[in-house]
Amino acid sequence: QAQARSSNRRPPAPASPHLRRAPPAPPAAMAQADVLQVTPERVGQADVGIVGIGVMGSNLALNFLSKGFTVGIWNLETEVAEQFIKEHSPTFGEGKVIGARTYEDFAKLLKVPRKTLILVTAGKATDIVIDNLMKVFDKNDIIVDTGNAHFKDQSRRAEMVEAAGMRFLGMGISGGAEGARKGPAFFPGGTLSIWEDIRPIVEAAAAKASDGRPCVTMCGRGGAGSCVKMYHNAGEYAVLQIWAETYAGLRGLGLDGDGVREVLKSWKQRGPLDSYMLDITIEVAGKRDPETSDSSYLVDRTADMIGSKGTGLWSVQVALDVGCPVPSLAQAVLARQMSMTRPERLQNAGLIGSLVAAPADTPAAGADRDRLVEDLYWATYLSIIASYSQMFQALRVVDKEFNLEIVGNLPRIISTFRAGCILQGALLEPMTKAFEANPNIPNLICAFPEELKAGMGKFRSACARMAGAGEAATVMQASLGYLVTMTQPTLQAGQVVSLQRDVFGRHGFKRLTEGGQATEELHHAEWPEMIP
Repeated sequence: QAQARSSNRRPPAPASPHLRRAPPAPPAAMAQADVLQVTPERVGQADVGIVGIGVMGSNLALNFLSKGFTVGIWNLETEVAEQFIKEHSPTFGEGKVIGARTYEDFAKLLKVPRKTLILVTAGKATDIVIDNLMKVFDKNDIIVDTGNAHFKDQSRRAEMVEAAGMRFLGMGISGGAEGARKGPAFFPGGTLSIWEDIRPIVEAAAAKASDGRPCVTMCGRGGAGSCVKMYHNAGEYAVLQIWAETYAGLRGLGLDGDGVREVLKSWKQRGPLDSYMLDITIEVAGKRDPETSDSSYLVDRTADMIGSKGTGLWSVQVALDVGCPVPSLAQAVLARQMSMTRPERLQNAGLIGSLVAAPADTPAAGADRDRLVEDLYWATYLSIIASYSQMFQALRVVDKEFNLEIVGNLPRIISTFRAGCILQGALLEPMTKAFEANPNIPNLICAFPEELKAGMGKFRSACARMAGAGEAATVMQASLGYLVTMTQPTLQAGQVVSLQRDVFGRHGFKRLTEGGQATEELHHAEWPEMIP
């Protein structure tokens, strides 16, 4: 989204009066000159405004137009706005999409209270747009930032805009450019009084779930919407990586891309793993490279370097800051970072790769392969449950720390993932029901006892096989570790490290009472003097 959005600075000054008195232009040129002129009949006509007509902004504008709304636009490069209006006015009608050259004129186009969505590069450009809008907007007008912003930045912006008497919404969007055009999932959060004012517009543009409900709900106050979007993206990182590790595991069993595709299609038919991310993995697995003469698989000709925008990293950092363990989410970020060290990896492989690589193994076949495929199915299934559990647990802990008022909305928030969203999938339904049935459930993993009973043994077997075959599967391994660690009443390694810290630093440790409870006070043991 960010790379497709317009940057933002004030436009050049309007043409001089002398130039305006030039001889009349031919009709086509006159139409081009007039398209951004704010005439009396255009004042106060736009239901919603959009700043930044890049890929996301233009597609969202078309979405609003298709729902019957009048849209006002502003773009740094005025020729982009002019072209957009000329191109789409014949389709939606004269005066349905209108634009301006300056922020002052842009404000005149909008109905009061003004409602404007910002779709520019996240960060400094967003702050510049907000500053310019605040100069021309009035009390109770609404500024909506849709960028992939840190929720702390959105909370800061909300306080600043509210202090000026206006209202602010940080609203993440999921679904990419196609979702923006056809219906994305929205994650709004900010000034709570905004919702009823902007709800009809946003709900009309949002994706609709199978029950017809729009995939949007007010997530909470301040930066709540951006916080939800951050952890949505962190979950996306993890689940994408899980499906990639599943692909590698299936290839390791001797399947080619078409074989992997058929296995994944059969998994989709089983129901629980049916999802958008499974669908795109199926598409990737069997895709042929049209630029090769031998019709090689495109994946085999793709550089193993994964880009990222930063939201996954922010989510992990905040979770660690508030003491919420998210190993699958963290490992997904690390997997991307390690993928970007390709030059170093190539050097390391040349020097010591043969020492680390697993010995070659005979590909599995027949009933043996079927068993290993089933093991991998459950490894994938439970890894996804573990990753979503971490995602939602982090949202609960972060909400408590920063008072974003997310938790009460959590079941509804999860239900908004059901369409128009990268996380869309069948598993969201039981997750929603779990939080509705018990808002205080200790951890979402507790809502899947039957799945754990059926799959934990197979999960362990799959991870052991992949480790022995030299496949890192780091997010799967982290997910297994999370499920094991978070369900054990006593961690022996934790006991040992607690005493190690007391030996070298006299940090103290908590004792266990006869009832197995940890003492509030710290204790110290007598240790011999041990100088490093």
